[in-house]
Amino acid sequence: KPVVFRHMLHYIYGATVPPDILKAYAREIIDAADKYGIANLKLEAEACLVRSTRITVANAMDHLLYADAKNCALLKEAAVDFVVENKLEVLERVTLG
Repeated sequence: KPVVFRHMLHYIYGATVPPDILKAYAREIIDAADKYGIANLKLEAEACLVRSTRITVANAMDHLLYADAKNCALLKEAAVDFVVENKLEVLERVTLG
């Protein structure tokens, strides 16, 4: 998305990405920052995603798979913590295979 690329370029040249943009485009920013190796921006977007996302039984596995694919330790930890805390509910809803 052009807005993500524009803010990524601004970040590279010393600007900050506004919190509302981080929140609205967190996954897209993580994808772009991961692709271009901008670790600090990726971490900022990931932290924002973890703060602003409510992990539920319905989306826990999606978050866990995304976090694993993008090497997002904070998101992965949040998803794993949710699964551990809600293991019975998760086991009832999730099928493996």
